[in-house]
Amino acid sequence: MFSKHAVQFDRLAHEGMPIRQVEILKSILTNPDSDLEHHGNIVVTKAIASPDLKSARWAIANTNWQYDDDPPSQGGSIAYVHADECEDPVGKRKTGHVKKIYLPVSPSQDPNVEEGDVIMFFASNDGSYTAVGYGDARIGSLLHSTQTERAIKGWALMDGTNNSKEKGGSGIDGKDRFLRQWNASSSSGTTGGATSSSLTIEGTVSATDIGNHSHTLSQSTIGTGSESTVDVVTGTPTGDSGIDLSNVSVTFTGAGGSGSPSAPSIPPYVYVAVYERLNNSNNRLQ
Repeated sequence: MFSKHAVQFDRLAHEGMPIRQVEILKSILTNPDSDLEHHGNIVVTKAIASPDLKSARWAIANTNWQYDDDPPSQGGSIAYVHADECEDPVGKRKTGHVKKIYLPVSPSQDPNVEEGDVIMFFASNDGSYTAVGYGDARIGSLLHSTQTERAIKGWALMDGTNNSKEKGGSGIDGKDRFLRQWNASSSSGTTGGATSSSLTIEGTVSATDIGNHSHTLSQSTIGTGSESTVDVVTGTPTGDSGIDLSNVSVTFTGAGGSGSPSAPSIPPYVYVAVYERLNNSNNRLQ
Protein backbone atom coordinates (compact mmCIF):
# COMPACT_ATOMS: atom_id res chain seq x y z
CA MET A 1 0.00 0.00 0.00
CA PHE A 2 1.10 3.59 -0.53
CA SER A 3 0.54 6.72 1.48
CA LYS A 4 -1.80 8.23 -1.13
CA HIS A 5 -4.18 5.36 -0.48
CA ALA A 6 -4.73 6.53 3.11
CA VAL A 7 -7.65 8.70 2.06
CA GLN A 8 -9.48 5.57 0.95
CA PHE A 9 -9.69 4.39 4.55
CA ASP A 10 -11.89 7.37 5.38
CA ARG A 11 -14.65 5.51 3.62
CA LEU A 12 -14.59 2.99 6.48
CA ALA A 13 -15.38 5.74 8.94
CA HIS A 14 -18.32 6.79 6.77
CA GLU A 15 -19.59 3.21 6.93
CA GLY A 16 -19.58 3.27 10.74
CA MET A 17 -16.17 1.88 11.70
CA PRO A 18 -14.81 3.60 14.80
CA ILE A 19 -12.34 6.33 13.98
CA ARG A 20 -9.70 4.76 16.20
CA GLN A 21 -9.83 1.51 14.27
CA VAL A 22 -9.55 3.38 10.97
CA GLU A 23 -6.44 5.23 12.17
CA ILE A 24 -4.83 1.96 13.27
CA LEU A 25 -5.42 0.42 9.86
CA LYS A 26 -3.98 3.50 8.19
CA SER A 27 -0.82 3.35 10.29
CA ILE A 28 -0.32 -0.33 9.49
CA LEU A 29 -1.10 -0.43 5.80
CA THR A 30 -0.15 3.01 4.50
CA ASN A 31 2.88 3.99 6.54
CA PRO A 32 5.32 5.57 4.02
CA ASP A 33 8.27 4.82 6.29
CA SER A 34 7.62 1.09 6.54
CA ASP A 35 9.59 -1.40 4.47
CA LEU A 36 7.64 -3.27 1.81
CA GLU A 37 8.26 -6.95 1.22
CA HIS A 38 6.54 -9.08 -1.39
CA HIS A 39 7.30 -12.63 -2.50
CA GLY A 40 5.14 -12.77 -5.62
CA ASN A 41 5.33 -11.02 -8.99
CA ILE A 42 4.61 -7.30 -9.20
CA VAL A 43 3.08 -6.06 -12.44
CA VAL A 44 3.35 -2.33 -13.09
CA THR A 45 1.04 -1.07 -15.84
CA LYS A 46 2.31 2.51 -15.75
CA ALA A 47 5.66 4.21 -15.25
CA ILE A 48 7.24 4.42 -11.82
CA ALA A 49 8.20 8.02 -11.00
CA SER A 50 11.10 8.59 -8.61
CA PRO A 51 13.88 11.18 -8.46
CA ASP A 52 16.39 8.40 -7.73
CA LEU A 53 15.10 5.72 -10.08
CA LYS A 54 15.93 5.67 -13.80
CA SER A 55 15.60 2.33 -15.56
CA ALA A 56 18.25 1.67 -18.24
CA ARG A 57 17.01 0.04 -21.44
CA TRP A 58 18.58 -1.24 -24.64
CA ALA A 59 17.90 -0.62 -28.31
CA ILE A 60 19.37 -1.52 -31.73
CA ALA A 61 19.89 1.44 -34.06
CA ASN A 62 18.12 0.91 -37.39
CA THR A 63 19.54 4.10 -38.92
CA ASN A 64 22.74 6.09 -38.61
CA TRP A 65 22.61 9.10 -36.31
CA GLN A 66 21.61 12.51 -37.62
CA TYR A 67 20.82 16.07 -36.56
CA ASP A 68 17.31 17.45 -36.60
CA ASP A 69 18.16 20.52 -38.66
CA ASP A 70 21.58 21.70 -39.83
CA PRO A 71 24.47 19.53 -41.06
CA PRO A 72 26.88 18.10 -38.48
CA SER A 73 29.17 20.45 -36.54
CA GLN A 74 27.42 23.52 -37.97
CA GLY A 75 25.19 24.48 -35.05
CA GLY A 76 22.57 21.83 -35.66
CA SER A 77 20.12 20.99 -32.90
CA ILE A 78 20.36 17.85 -30.79
CA ALA A 79 21.18 14.64 -32.66
CA TYR A 80 19.08 11.49 -32.59
CA VAL A 81 18.82 7.95 -33.93
CA HIS A 82 15.87 5.66 -34.65
CA ALA A 83 16.17 2.33 -32.85
CA ASP A 84 14.24 -0.84 -31.96
CA GLU A 85 14.10 -1.65 -28.28
CA CYS A 86 15.68 -4.98 -27.35
CA GLU A 87 16.25 -7.06 -24.25
CA ASP A 88 19.99 -6.85 -23.54
CA PRO A 89 23.28 -5.25 -24.65
CA VAL A 90 23.88 -7.89 -27.33
CA GLY A 91 20.58 -7.10 -29.07
CA LYS A 92 18.48 -10.16 -28.29
CA ARG A 93 14.73 -10.19 -28.87
CA LYS A 94 13.84 -6.93 -30.53
CA THR A 95 10.40 -5.71 -29.54
CA GLY A 96 9.75 -3.99 -32.85
CA HIS A 97 8.85 -0.78 -31.04
CA VAL A 98 10.82 1.92 -32.87
CA LYS A 99 11.86 4.86 -30.71
CA LYS A 100 13.47 8.19 -31.49
CA ILE A 101 16.41 8.34 -29.08
CA TYR A 102 18.26 11.63 -28.60
CA LEU A 103 22.08 11.70 -28.53
CA PRO A 104 23.27 14.81 -26.65
CA VAL A 105 26.99 15.64 -27.02
CA SER A 106 29.26 18.56 -26.17
CA PRO A 107 29.96 21.33 -28.74
CA SER A 108 33.38 19.80 -29.45
CA GLN A 109 31.88 16.47 -30.50
CA ASP A 110 29.61 14.76 -33.00
CA PRO A 111 27.73 11.51 -32.27
CA ASN A 112 29.03 8.23 -33.61
CA VAL A 113 26.16 5.71 -33.70
CA GLU A 114 25.63 3.59 -36.81
CA GLU A 115 22.96 1.18 -37.94
CA GLY A 116 23.20 -2.07 -35.99
CA ASP A 117 24.81 -0.54 -32.88
CA VAL A 118 23.25 -1.52 -29.55
CA ILE A 119 22.91 1.51 -27.27
CA MET A 120 21.68 2.05 -23.73
CA PHE A 121 19.00 4.70 -23.22
CA PHE A 122 16.77 6.16 -20.52
CA ALA A 123 13.20 7.38 -20.49
CA SER A 124 12.80 11.02 -19.44
CA ASN A 125 9.92 12.41 -17.41
CA ASP A 126 8.51 14.14 -20.48
CA GLY A 127 8.24 10.82 -22.33
CA SER A 128 11.29 11.31 -24.57
CA TYR A 129 14.28 8.95 -24.70
CA THR A 130 17.96 9.86 -24.30
CA ALA A 131 21.25 7.98 -24.75
CA VAL A 132 24.40 9.67 -23.43
CA GLY A 133 28.07 8.83 -23.88
CA TYR A 134 28.05 8.26 -27.64
CA GLY A 135 29.95 11.40 -28.64
CA ASP A 136 33.16 11.33 -30.68
CA ALA A 137 35.59 13.89 -32.11
CA ARG A 138 34.11 16.53 -34.42
CA ILE A 139 33.79 15.65 -38.08
CA GLY A 140 37.03 16.57 -39.90
CA SER A 141 39.27 15.90 -36.89
CA LEU A 142 42.49 13.94 -37.48
CA LEU A 143 43.88 11.06 -35.47
CA HIS A 144 47.45 9.73 -35.57
CA SER A 145 47.66 6.03 -34.80
CA THR A 146 50.18 3.18 -34.94
CA GLN A 147 47.26 0.82 -35.65
CA THR A 148 47.75 0.96 -39.40
CA GLU A 149 45.09 -0.36 -41.75
CA ARG A 150 42.72 -1.09 -38.89
CA ALA A 151 39.10 -0.03 -39.33
CA ILE A 152 37.77 2.47 -36.78
CA LYS A 153 34.03 3.10 -36.83
CA GLY A 154 33.37 6.63 -38.03
CA TRP A 155 37.01 7.15 -39.10
CA ALA A 156 38.96 6.42 -42.30
CA LEU A 157 42.55 6.54 -43.52
CA MET A 158 43.37 9.97 -44.94
CA ASP A 159 44.42 8.64 -48.33
CA GLY A 160 41.97 10.46 -50.58
CA THR A 161 39.96 7.28 -51.20
CA ASN A 162 38.76 5.95 -47.86
CA ASN A 163 38.05 9.54 -46.77
CA SER A 164 36.46 10.62 -50.05
CA LYS A 165 33.65 13.15 -50.05
CA GLU A 166 31.24 10.41 -51.09
CA LYS A 167 32.10 8.60 -47.85
CA GLY A 168 31.66 11.70 -45.70
CA GLY A 169 35.29 12.87 -45.63
CA SER A 170 37.28 15.77 -47.07
CA GLY A 171 38.82 13.83 -49.93
CA ILE A 172 42.29 15.15 -49.02
CA ASP A 173 45.12 12.74 -49.88
CA GLY A 174 47.68 12.85 -47.09
CA LYS A 175 49.92 9.99 -48.23
CA ASP A 176 53.64 10.81 -47.86
CA ARG A 177 52.86 14.38 -46.73
CA PHE A 178 53.45 16.43 -43.61
CA LEU A 179 50.67 18.58 -42.15
CA ARG A 180 51.05 22.35 -42.33
CA GLN A 181 48.73 25.06 -40.95
CA TRP A 182 47.37 27.31 -43.68
CA ASN A 183 47.56 31.12 -43.44
CA ALA A 184 44.20 31.55 -45.24
CA SER A 185 41.25 29.20 -45.08
CA SER A 186 41.04 29.23 -48.89
CA SER A 187 44.33 27.28 -48.90
CA SER A 188 42.86 24.39 -46.91
CA GLY A 189 43.50 21.10 -48.68
CA THR A 190 46.11 22.43 -51.11
CA THR A 191 49.51 20.77 -51.30
CA GLY A 192 53.11 21.79 -51.94
CA GLY A 193 56.72 20.88 -51.39
CA ALA A 194 58.76 18.05 -52.89
CA THR A 195 60.60 14.98 -51.67
CA SER A 196 63.89 16.19 -53.25
CA SER A 197 65.39 19.50 -54.35
CA SER A 198 68.60 21.08 -55.69
CA LEU A 199 71.04 22.60 -53.20
CA THR A 200 72.68 26.03 -53.62
CA ILE A 201 75.85 26.57 -51.57
CA GLU A 202 77.76 29.83 -51.27
CA GLY A 203 81.57 29.62 -51.20
CA THR A 204 84.90 31.06 -52.37
CA VAL A 205 87.28 29.64 -55.00
CA SER A 206 91.04 29.98 -54.57
CA ALA A 207 93.97 28.63 -56.61
CA THR A 208 97.76 28.48 -56.34
CA ASP A 209 98.22 28.58 -60.13
CA ILE A 210 95.93 31.12 -61.74
CA GLY A 211 96.50 33.69 -64.55
CA ASN A 212 98.96 33.90 -67.48
CA HIS A 213 102.22 31.91 -67.41
CA SER A 214 104.73 30.41 -69.87
CA HIS A 215 105.92 26.89 -70.32
CA THR A 216 109.63 26.22 -69.68
CA LEU A 217 111.48 25.45 -72.97
CA SER A 218 113.82 22.53 -73.27
CA GLN A 219 117.53 22.98 -74.11
CA SER A 220 120.25 20.80 -75.61
CA THR A 221 124.01 21.27 -76.48
CA ILE A 222 126.08 20.60 -79.58
CA GLY A 223 129.88 20.65 -80.16
CA THR A 224 132.82 18.50 -81.39
CA GLY A 225 136.46 18.06 -80.45
CA SER A 226 137.95 21.07 -78.76
CA GLU A 227 135.25 23.42 -79.92
CA SER A 228 133.10 25.22 -77.40
CA THR A 229 129.68 23.83 -76.45
CA VAL A 230 126.73 25.71 -77.98
CA ASP A 231 123.29 25.77 -76.32
CA VAL A 232 120.39 25.12 -78.67
CA VAL A 233 116.78 25.98 -77.78
CA THR A 234 114.27 23.47 -79.08
CA GLY A 235 110.51 23.79 -79.28
CA THR A 236 108.35 26.88 -79.68
CA PRO A 237 107.81 29.28 -76.75
CA THR A 238 104.13 29.36 -75.81
CA GLY A 239 102.02 30.93 -73.13
CA ASP A 240 98.49 30.21 -71.75
CA SER A 241 95.96 31.67 -69.31
CA GLY A 242 93.34 30.26 -66.94
CA ILE A 243 93.32 28.03 -63.90
CA ASP A 244 95.38 24.99 -63.28
CA LEU A 245 92.58 22.75 -61.98
CA SER A 246 94.98 20.52 -60.12
CA ASN A 247 95.69 23.36 -57.73
CA VAL A 248 92.11 24.68 -57.12
CA SER A 249 90.50 24.43 -53.68
CA VAL A 250 86.93 25.38 -52.60
CA THR A 251 85.98 26.56 -49.12
CA PHE A 252 82.28 26.37 -48.14
CA THR A 253 81.07 29.27 -46.02
CA GLY A 254 77.61 27.93 -45.17
CA ALA A 255 76.43 26.35 -41.92
CA GLY A 256 78.04 23.05 -42.83
CA GLY A 257 81.58 24.53 -42.85
CA SER A 258 84.25 23.10 -45.10
CA GLY A 259 83.98 19.77 -46.84
CA SER A 260 81.59 18.18 -49.29
CA PRO A 261 78.01 19.55 -49.21
CA SER A 262 75.40 17.18 -47.77
CA ALA A 263 71.77 17.85 -46.83
CA PRO A 264 68.77 15.43 -46.60
CA SER A 265 65.65 16.53 -48.50
CA ILE A 266 63.32 15.23 -45.69
CA PRO A 267 64.05 15.46 -41.94
CA PRO A 268 64.09 12.22 -39.92
CA TYR A 269 60.58 10.74 -39.74
CA VAL A 270 58.52 7.70 -38.71
CA TYR A 271 55.45 6.45 -40.56
CA VAL A 272 52.09 6.31 -38.73
CA ALA A 273 48.49 6.10 -39.90
CA VAL A 274 46.48 9.32 -40.14
CA TYR A 275 42.70 8.89 -39.79
CA GLU A 276 40.00 11.46 -40.54
CA ARG A 277 36.68 11.62 -38.66
CA LEU A 278 33.97 11.06 -41.24
CA ASN A 279 30.43 12.33 -41.41
CA ASN A 280 28.81 8.93 -40.92
CA SER A 281 25.34 10.33 -40.22
CA ASN A 282 22.33 10.12 -42.51
CA ASN A 283 23.20 13.69 -43.54
CA ARG A 284 26.12 14.37 -45.85
CA LEU A 285 28.25 17.48 -45.86
CA GLN A 286 28.19 19.28 -49.20
